[in-house]
Amino acid sequence: MEGRWKQLYESLGYRPPASVKVTPSANESTTTHALQTEAPLAADTDLPVLGPEELEALRAAFLREPEDVLRWTETGLGARVTVGAFVEVLRELELLFTDPGQLQERLDATERQVRQGTGGLPPDFTFPLKTEEIPIDPTRTRFEPRSDLRGWLLFSGPVWLEQGAAARQAPFRWHFGAKSRFLYPLREPEPGQPVEVALFGDFGTGEYTSRYIARQLVMRGERLDCAVHLGGVFYAGRQGEFDAHVAEPLEPLLATTTLLTLNAAPEMRSGAGAYFRYLDERRGAGPRHPQEGTYFCLAAERFQLIGLDTAWFEAGRHREPALLQWLEQRLSEGRRRGAMNILLSHAAPYGPDRKRLAPLVEEDLRALVVEREWVDLWCWGGAQGGALYDRAPGLPFLGASLGHGGFPYERKDTPTHPVAPVRFFESWPRFPEWTGVRQDRGNHGHATLWLHADGTATLRYTDWMGQVRCEATLARQGTKGPVTLKQLDVGG
Repeated sequence: MEGRWKQLYESLGYRPPASVKVTPSANESTTTHALQTEAPLAADTDLPVLGPEELEALRAAFLREPEDVLRWTETGLGARVTVGAFVEVLRELELLFTDPGQLQERLDATERQVRQGTGGLPPDFTFPLKTEEIPIDPTRTRFEPRSDLRGWLLFSGPVWLEQGAAARQAPFRWHFGAKSRFLYPLREPEPGQPVEVALFGDFGTGEYTSRYIARQLVMRGERLDCAVHLGGVFYAGRQGEFDAHVAEPLEPLLATTTLLTLNAAPEMRSGAGAYFRYLDERRGAGPRHPQEGTYFCLAAERFQLIGLDTAWFEAGRHREPALLQWLEQRLSEGRRRGAMNILLSHAAPYGPDRKRLAPLVEEDLRALVVEREWVDLWCWGGAQGGALYDRAPGLPFLGASLGHGGFPYERKDTPTHPVAPVRFFESWPRFPEWTGVRQDRGNHGHATLWLHADGTATLRYTDWMGQVRCEATLARQGTKGPVTLKQLDVGG
């Protein structure tokens, strides 16, 4: 029975911690949702899955205020949810606690139907990095907001029901409590030996697109100085999700590359306990991995990378006074010595279709970013897509959207009325159009920054199959002028 239950939960999307077994309780018919562990420290802050009581509360809330329930569901997913789809998922989740065998039969039938409708990849589909070690199944719909509504409610529903993770939050780590002050050295680039930094966001799904991105990073070996995940471990930043979706695919990087990770709203659903544990495990791997908290500054003479926490105190915001003071000092010092200030965050200052700026830049960081113009390049995840934006009136920085690492976002066309001028927009589907497969999902990828000894930088977007999609050269005008796009080459 244990094996059957383990298989059912994992087929629904649950990932147990690497050193923990999933075991059902004695009364399987009514309390099989209780996922017991053999290592309490592995999941002491994890968000619990949706159980029978929470399901009943969700059903009651939906019957009482259906519009409100759909609104918070759509806010959490970033996609519309119909009444019919929501009702159907409630019925399926009830089967999980009353007749799991019937639910498994329904899952198997749905999988067969999807495979018949989607079809496989053409036999001649290939690309240079393709390997049997990472099988590609285009019929998988895990994490898609609509197709995987069942998984999202089961594994994120408790926090959306305002059960909350506040009581489970791990203690916040402040820079003034550390000898380093969260300031770490960045290698100085030399002629012919630029500093190479990989940037990728919303990577933590464990799906094949994420794993092919990880494969690209690992293949760079010692050439890759740093890799920065901009946050996003799904469904809820649990320990098992970190183990399976982040730690395992990125483990080969640790011997050669400094790996840093930002905090994000999904990680906070489990109180960031698994996030901090992952930081500590990396530091234990050696001095190459110094990160101690949810924010950091990697500094060289002509460049500095500053990672922000835009999730701990409030999702999408950065207005805690002590954090603002730390950031102001970092940006001021960088500007004083003429360095290129590169800001990294999970939350976006703006999106492709928004007519107004996000509070993050309109209010929280306005004095530093807009009025003083202390940021040259801002890279973010969380916006579900890849794009490169130019400077604009009221937006005196270049913008790089990198939320397309692994989350299965909906394919979009280049915006017609963007907040800032679009120089590149990832509008390609996940698979080439000639395959006719998954044309509804956007293309996945990451970016690489090369920081050169002359103070210029190269930013390259590469998709999950290794194809270069865009490459730009960033250079400062004069000695004190703004950093602009000096050269741009968009592929395809």
